[in-house]
Amino acid sequence: MKAFISVSELNEYISNLLAADEFLSDFWIKGEISGFKYYRQSGHMYFNLKDEQAAVSCVMFRNRNQGLKFELEDGLEVLARVYVSVYPRQGKYQVYVQDIQPYGKGGLYLKLEQLRKKLEAAGYFLSDKKKAIPPWVDCVGIVTSQDGAALKDILRVIRQRHPGCEVILVHSSVQGENAPMELAEGIRLINTYGRAQVIIIGRGGGSLEDLMAFNTETVVKAIFESAIPVISAVGHEIDFSLADLAADLRAATPTQAASLAVPDIPQLNNELMKYTQRMNRLMEQKLGQYSETLDRIMLGRVWKEPDIIIKEKKRQVSEEQERINRQVGDYLQLRCHRYSMAVEALDNLSPLKVLQRGYAVAYKNHRLMAQMSQAEIGDYLELIFKDGKLGVRVGSKEMVADEKK
Repeated sequence: MKAFISVSELNEYISNLLAADEFLSDFWIKGEISGFKYYRQSGHMYFNLKDEQAAVSCVMFRNRNQGLKFELEDGLEVLARVYVSVYPRQGKYQVYVQDIQPYGKGGLYLKLEQLRKKLEAAGYFLSDKKKAIPPWVDCVGIVTSQDGAALKDILRVIRQRHPGCEVILVHSSVQGENAPMELAEGIRLINTYGRAQVIIIGRGGGSLEDLMAFNTETVVKAIFESAIPVISAVGHEIDFSLADLAADLRAATPTQAASLAVPDIPQLNNELMKYTQRMNRLMEQKLGQYSETLDRIMLGRVWKEPDIIIKEKKRQVSEEQERINRQVGDYLQLRCHRYSMAVEALDNLSPLKVLQRGYAVAYKNHRLMAQMSQAEIGDYLELIFKDGKLGVRVGSKEMVADEKK
């Protein structure tokens, strides 16, 4: 017997012991994921499974994690089908995960919830980004299976509500691997064609797995990027998909989607007829009222004795004209009297009146002299009399007694 063994031999011995243990070779373990790491180049996943008191190192190789229906993340409580072995290089035991599923939730449901949170964070479900459905639609685009019952329901309702509406159908798978790409391409084709005013995308009811094409990022992104408003009609009333959250309007069923997409022409015609009848009744009532008013007016004196009324009005006009003429005459007479008095007053103040009384007016250098002091001995003066002018030269000056004083 050897006195010692190598480290590799020890690890191999322990590995064989673990492999020989029937329980440790295949069992289920419950724990919370922590320290999750995903290496894209290799495709392997490394994480710890822990509970309140302990943790264990785990690895899930690429060939085991490719079929996962949800994303692993820290804090997620899971059930893992595993076996235990030794990692020889580090000499520690490790749990190798063969299968994994969320504890208490289905994997598909969890995957859907994780994708919803991701798309919501990216803004694909914002209400202020949603477009309004036009009130009047004459062309509808439909993306669904041409063989499905959903299409028949949609077409039936459109024919009932709007017989003249144009329908553009883009056939697409509604489940399966290729369905998301075909649905998204259908939306893009209708947008490129450009005639449709609204798009209906959907299918009949089914299981969660059947509806998964409408729970993909590909379809959600195509709906969000559509320039034409999109109505989602996925499944029955109780079914709900991510496409419903991204659509501009969600319909509980394909039938309701068609009702929301196009106006109900027969109903509108009936309402138009009702409004027309109501308007006619109101017009008849108004015409009756106006006719009665006209009859009352026609019974008035102005229509029965127009000549008498005209003569009376002429008499009133004549009387008014005479009154105005009298007032104008009185006013002009008063103004003339005042004018005559003003002229007489001005005439009394006229210099000519003064000259007529024997006075003369003296001018020096063509300027009127008011005082004797303005003249000097030897100055030439002009004396104006009522009957002519005299030119004189001043020979002497003598102040009156009052001025001397």
